[in-house]
Formats: sequence, structure tokens, C-alpha cells
Amino acid sequence: MSRFFVFIFGVLIFNPFSYAEEIFFKNGQDRLSGHYLENTNGQPAKAVLLFVHGDGAMSYDADGYYGIIWEQLRRNGYAIFSWDKPGVGDSSGNWLEQLMTERQSEVLAAIDVVQDEYHFSAKNIGLVGFSQAGWVLPALANKLSKIGFIIGIGFATNWVEQGSYLTKIRHQIAGSNKNEIASALDAYAKDISFFQETPSYSEYLTYAGEYAMEKDRYNFVLNNFNADARHDYSQIKVPSLFLWGEKDLNVNAKQEFEWWQSQSNKLVTTKLIENANHGMLNSDSFDSQNMGFWQWIKLMRLEQDAFAPGFLPTVLAWLEQRNI
Repeated sequence: MSRFFVFIFGVLIFNPFSYAEEIFFKNGQDRLSGHYLENTNGQPAKAVLLFVHGDGAMSYDADGYYGIIWEQLRRNGYAIFSWDKPGVGDSSGNWLEQLMTERQSEVLAAIDVVQDEYHFSAKNIGLVGFSQAGWVLPALANKLSKIGFIIGIGFATNWVEQGSYLTKIRHQIAGSNKNEIASALDAYAKDISFFQETPSYSEYLTYAGEYAMEKDRYNFVLNNFNADARHDYSQIKVPSLFLWGEKDLNVNAKQEFEWWQSQSNKLVTTKLIENANHGMLNSDSFDSQNMGFWQWIKLMRLEQDAFAPGFLPTVLAWLEQRNI
């Protein structure tokens, strides 16, 4: 989706970001395809924002989702850097083989690129992370020599707790009764106990039967399900903005937001965005846990209007208030 326009079923859809400069960089054995987009307001860039993906096989522009966000950010003076996950697009490797610590190393390698190639100082380098990046960015938020600020969207503190919430909401949406939900949560807890024993994939296949994950996905979950950001949160040393959608169906946003209200780190700003889902889209129009094909079509059609009204204004106001 690097062209100005995209055809979908004969419909011409505007692609809301222009030419991206491709630049390759290394992280371990992986050769990653990075993409740099200049700001579009005709002034020197105020900062560069590195976009850090959530779960899944994500291209640098998240199949167009990021581009709609980038349009306003670039118009307000912010450059963008993002990259295809390992094994996606022009990047080598396999994102399913990564630990969260390896994802952190990947971000540090990307930071080196924007420092070396585009000459941004640490103060003017910001990280913008989504969902699963909640176990990537907080660990980097004490590296004053590398970054100036972070923005987190839809972060969960603990992987296991988030999975329990996801399971509960999924069954509520499906119309399950209280007993069925309780049974599903009990099965989830048993799965976690099973994972704690570090079983082989063949043992897992016997355990899970027809509901088993593919091997790569299973290994990814087994390697990362103990992720917890609480210690990393306590070490934050750069200005940080954490946002959650009030109508998030994937993460217990109200619980995450309320926990932060008891914390005393003055560098951290938090907000629940009204009528927003997990991806900050308007929950009246985007009311499912996953983005399906037809919802993607709706996103491409609505563009800026797809997002909850408070999302981008909150991000831009926070950036400007910190004189970044």
C-alpha cells in the first residue's frame, strides 16, 4: 500500500500518506525493511515518531491503519519511522520466534537508524506502541540516552490477566451464560498451568487436540506468556502518555487506567478515550475484538472519521505541551 491510491473491488480509495523512503537495518540475523516519512508542514521536524507494532504479521503501515494516523501527525510537524515485522514484506526472519526482549532490541536498532541517518537527537525521538508493544516500550522508557518520550495505546500490564479478560469478553459477545463463561475461564486457567510446565509441542498437541495452535504460534505464546510490565513501569524516566479506549474489548482498560491513578510518577499521563475501542476507533462503528475485512474497508472509507474524536487531539496536545 505504498501508492497514493488503492483499488478495492473497483473502488478507488485514497491512501492517506505519501512516499516513504525505504531503508534497511539489521537486528541480529534479521534484515528489516524500515520506512521513513518526512513531516509535511514545510518546517524542520519537531521529532520523529517510531511506530511499534502490536501482535500479528504487521507491515510497516499496518495495512493502512497507521497511515490515517500519520497524516495528522506529519501535518503537525512530526516525521515517522516504522518497519515490517521480521518475515513480513521485505524483512527477513520470523516475528513468531521473537522474545519480548528481542523486540526491544529491534526497537533500539531502529533508534540507531533514525539517529545515524536522519540526525535526530534522543530528546526528539519518540516511541508510539500499540497493544502487545506494552511489553516492549516500558522496558525502554528508562533509556534517556536513546529516547525522549513514549506513547502507549491499549497496553496491558500482564499477559495472563489480559488473556483472561479477552476470554471473558469473547464469550460475553457470543452470548454465553454465566456458567459457560466460568467454565471458559477455568479452562483458560488450566491452559496457563499447562504452559507453566514448558511442554513440548507434541505434548501440547495431545493436550489441545483439534483446538491446537500452529507450532510457531504455540512457541511464541510459550516464550512470552509470562510477560509483565509492572517492574518496567516503575523505572519510567521519560515523559509518557498511556491511552486506553473506554470500550476496549481486548484489554481491561478501566482497570489499567485506575491502577495508574494510584501511582506517583509525574512523568506519566494517562487517559481513557471516550467511545474508543482497543485501536482507538470509534466503538459505535467498530465494535468487535478483531478487525475483519469489511471493517478494514469501512476504515479506509471513513479515514479520520473512523477514530474516536478524542484520540488524535489528545496525542497532539500532549506532544505540544511537552515542547517536543
